[in-house]
Amino acid sequence: MAHRKPKRPKLDPSLLQDEQLILICDWGSCRQLFQNMELFLSHVADHAGQVVVVTTGEETSLTCIWEDCGFETSDQKEIIRHIYYHAYHTKIKCLGANLIEKLALQGCQLDPQTRNSVPELSGPLICYWDDCKLEFLNVQQFYWHVHTHSITNDNGEKKEKKCLWANCKSTFANKFKLRDHLRSHSQERSLACPTCGSLFASRTKLHDHCLRQLPLDANEFRCSECSKLLPTERLLREHVRYHRLVFTCSHCPIDEEGRGRSFPNTHSLATHISYCHSQSRPFPCPETDCNYSAKSQTDLTKHLEVHANTLWYCCEVSGCDFTARNPATLQKHVRKVHEGNVEPLYECHICQVRFHASNSLKSHLGNLHKVFPLSGNGRFKYQQGQDGIFRAENGGGPLQPLNSS
Repeated sequence: MAHRKPKRPKLDPSLLQDEQLILICDWGSCRQLFQNMELFLSHVADHAGQVVVVTTGEETSLTCIWEDCGFETSDQKEIIRHIYYHAYHTKIKCLGANLIEKLALQGCQLDPQTRNSVPELSGPLICYWDDCKLEFLNVQQFYWHVHTHSITNDNGEKKEKKCLWANCKSTFANKFKLRDHLRSHSQERSLACPTCGSLFASRTKLHDHCLRQLPLDANEFRCSECSKLLPTERLLREHVRYHRLVFTCSHCPIDEEGRGRSFPNTHSLATHISYCHSQSRPFPCPETDCNYSAKSQTDLTKHLEVHANTLWYCCEVSGCDFTARNPATLQKHVRKVHEGNVEPLYECHICQVRFHASNSLKSHLGNLHKVFPLSGNGRFKYQQGQDGIFRAENGGGPLQPLNSS
């Protein structure tokens, strides 16, 4: 039976304007409903003082009781930032559900147990626009604040708008382009999947997330390289890029085919050259008396945490001078170095190579076997086997490389 090519609907920006919000509080057994974000944030602020406190010896742990969460930390600011992100996540999941309904998309088929998984915010939320330097615990207020910089001093003149974020020299035709650009600095995600909780920076990304989960018989665009079926011609083109790595590094050693290391796009190639072959560090720290320079805006943002009055956690074992910026890293150090606990092992299910970190396994799967996460948040799920070793899974089952039929 022939299938029509799924039409890609025009994603009108007005789809996210004046949205009706249905915000349900998932803290413990609360379930109170709100239709206003400000009122919802005020309500969640009350819960921020109700975290579960567990004291073991001299260690105190603060636990989030948002449904299906269980996040723990000993840092009071970190737990507050985390709880506020649940509130923001609830809002963008609602926006995601509204968009899926308006576009008549098939809903997400992934495991709903991850629907309340939110990113870890171990560092402070600081606005680095010009000399602003305001710090926030409430991520929604942080995003609202950053947005105001795109319209400050806007007198209606048709002239380029400059981004004044630390070490950014970008300019834009209007305040709306600047506003969208600022999301790359604040790391704002405007939508989330209401089923699996994955976060997305644009409507198109959420749209693609749903399309990728269509039944196989609805996918009519087949990759000639690996026979993988995809739902649209555009997604097929994006997929094929990873088979045809056309941007080659002239600095890397030549392989048997007479080529250096190759990349799917110029951005990936430029990043590789910057980190592997260049001594240039074009992002200097804006703080007085600091000589540090970074290779990227992301690296600079991480470095700026050092200047943000972040507490340092020191190892209390006699003779050890280890320090960390968050308690989780310190606890990992103590377990590994002083308590002799063995780190978890992560094994590749294809070639059985083992790693001590999940990120190392993720990089190995993508680079060597072309296996990538199905979820929109870019993360695998890891299942611990009877042998105690963790292996990656997607959608509750074992992963398959792209060259499988």
